[in-house]
Amino acid sequence: MPNVAVINYGPKSDYAAMLPELADVLHVYSHNALANTDGFAEYEHVEDCEFVPYAELRIRELAKKAPFSHLITDNEYDLERAARIREDLGIPGQSAASALSFRDKAVMKQVASRTVRTPRYARLHTIVDLTDFVAEAGYPVVVKPVKQGGSRDISVLRGEEDLVAFSRRHWREDLMAEEFVDGQMYHVDAVIAPGYRFVASSRYVRSCLGVFSGHNNGSLQLHPEDKFAVRLEEFFDRVLDAFETPEVSAYHLEVFHTPDDELVLCEIASRVGGDRIPALTRATYGVDLHATWLRQSCDLPVPPAPAGVPDKVHGSISILPQGRPVKAPGRPPFEWVHHYEVNEALAPDAVTQNSTSHLCFVIVEGADLAEVEQRVLQAEAWLMENLEEAAGA
Repeated sequence: MPNVAVINYGPKSDYAAMLPELADVLHVYSHNALANTDGFAEYEHVEDCEFVPYAELRIRELAKKAPFSHLITDNEYDLERAARIREDLGIPGQSAASALSFRDKAVMKQVASRTVRTPRYARLHTIVDLTDFVAEAGYPVVVKPVKQGGSRDISVLRGEEDLVAFSRRHWREDLMAEEFVDGQMYHVDAVIAPGYRFVASSRYVRSCLGVFSGHNNGSLQLHPEDKFAVRLEEFFDRVLDAFETPEVSAYHLEVFHTPDDELVLCEIASRVGGDRIPALTRATYGVDLHATWLRQSCDLPVPPAPAGVPDKVHGSISILPQGRPVKAPGRPPFEWVHHYEVNEALAPDAVTQNSTSHLCFVIVEGADLAEVEQRVLQAEAWLMENLEEAAGA
């Protein structure tokens, strides 16, 4: 009989809707409070669940009475914990070694370098490791935590002045340095399972790091018949060839396309991409990335992967918090706007915290990447021109 443990982060996750066949055997421990949980076998909103070990302790205690058939999470920061519990309790799914290789960016690059080009990198134990790496690789150099996400806590050192400024910050024990790779960044989003394969490619509107200097960002889907989309999918397969992969998984790959036409791995994660990526995928392909991944992880059926070619693709742009009280305008007045949403939970004077921070976002549709990009930039310009000063400004 199925018995399913869930470690959740997302505030909008609806497991009763995604896994209705299993609702009464779900034991859900959630970082954020969830709605629609009445029919679960157990549900607890665990404050700071992402950071505290309570969920793991509780799952291990319950397993002594009734073994779990599945343990799932779609939160990047819980993948290693979930894998460790699975191995200890004999639950099928991603192993601890596999989870580590997709979470630790230094291990990730070591593994991926077997099959694709990766940036030069080094773990940093002291400032001397950083100065040695700068001497070898030259500026600019990217410094980041090995297990962080959402472009958080990343620094780009472009010269000695930046290095000195960085040396005045509190040192962290989880840092790595890597060479700066010039080029546009693309992402590939996929769900792979026995008898199931869905892969879609997109280009970021701008660098994800640009949000920290005030640049709005989003994604532009490539048409699946685009030759570059085919090339990106082939690169994705070569990356996966280097890894120990679970039988069922979602993936989010980020890759640089350099000015000399080379593809270079940035990062790959064994989870669904964030920001507007799931919404864009639903709009174009009708695929719910989270439900497709989690249902197959629990041995439940899903609709076949899309076989036809979509008649349109989509793109998004997220307008950043402005750091001062502003009011987002209404829906942009263009017939090709697919969806528009204001972040009502944002504090009036909020600042950008990570690459998914937003005041509002818009999703547009078009025939191909070029048309979608033109419309995304037009919608962005309209939104920026129509921001209004709010009370308290």
